[in-house]
Amino acid sequence: MMSARVVDVASVPLPSGTYAEEVEAFDGACLRIVHYGGPGTRGTALIIPGWAEPSEKYAEVAFDLIDRGFKVVCCDPRGQGLSQRCTDEDGRCRIDDFQKHVHDLGTIVDHLGADRLTLVCHSLGGLIGLSWLAGGGHADAVALSAPATRIIPSPLTRGLARGLAGVLVAAGLGDQPLPRKNNAMTFEGNSLTSDPARHGVLRDLLIADEALALPQVNFHVVKAIHEAQALLQKPEVIAKLPAPILLVSAALDSWVDPTHHDILAKRYPDVFDVVKVEGALHELFMEQDQYRDQFWDAFDLYIDKMIPKEAAEPQTVSADST
Repeated sequence: MMSARVVDVASVPLPSGTYAEEVEAFDGACLRIVHYGGPGTRGTALIIPGWAEPSEKYAEVAFDLIDRGFKVVCCDPRGQGLSQRCTDEDGRCRIDDFQKHVHDLGTIVDHLGADRLTLVCHSLGGLIGLSWLAGGGHADAVALSAPATRIIPSPLTRGLARGLAGVLVAAGLGDQPLPRKNNAMTFEGNSLTSDPARHGVLRDLLIADEALALPQVNFHVVKAIHEAQALLQKPEVIAKLPAPILLVSAALDSWVDPTHHDILAKRYPDVFDVVKVEGALHELFMEQDQYRDQFWDAFDLYIDKMIPKEAAEPQTVSADST
């Protein structure tokens, strides 16, 4: 195991004993995994963050899952957090093929070797998780927060972004960044959460460690996401997903399209158990308690069906995890 560092700031408490390690991806890229600990009586919960989010941002979510009996792990997808970053000399973290994320998740799951695995995915992490499952991955339970099954709520804007991305990538200009506003540093006017304290978590982490700097969304990323989403629209691909999957949708989401979650619920009621949180913005885990608690209420009902308490048994804790 190659150890990695954890960014520790006073405003973002971490579970006792939190540590990190690096694993090697299929192409040699370094992927950071943060181990938050926990009893493991309900197995392992693997958190897959959204775009540009470091694992430390999910410390509060880790506490929530530990309280529910899970051993909790979070990963930094390549290109963000303290996983491998793109440079002019090294393009391994260019997201020009979404299968890179899918392969990476498989590497992390194999490394963990958990007997019972629950995926807890937010936004783009939901697309990673679903794509991995559709490709043959296995999890005992899957809970999605505002998953990016279709980005950009406006059909016109979405179509323009998809078309422009295709043209620019074909012209060799896929690394051009999108001119979208950074919502991380200023609470006023942000479109992610209505909770000022939780909004400040990412800001404080970014200030504390410049290595966590947010990656830019470019047209390679847009094209890769649209291609991955298009694949997941195919009924034969949806049929490969484990069922049921909990999908909690934020009604006022301006980053992913919450109406697409409604479509999935109607088309595939046996696959997706959709719960809509009225009034919530995109980042359900960082929202006010009145919205955030609705995710956990739905999660508790779901997980009691998928991994009943009476069936839960403690997992063996290895020496490496102490």
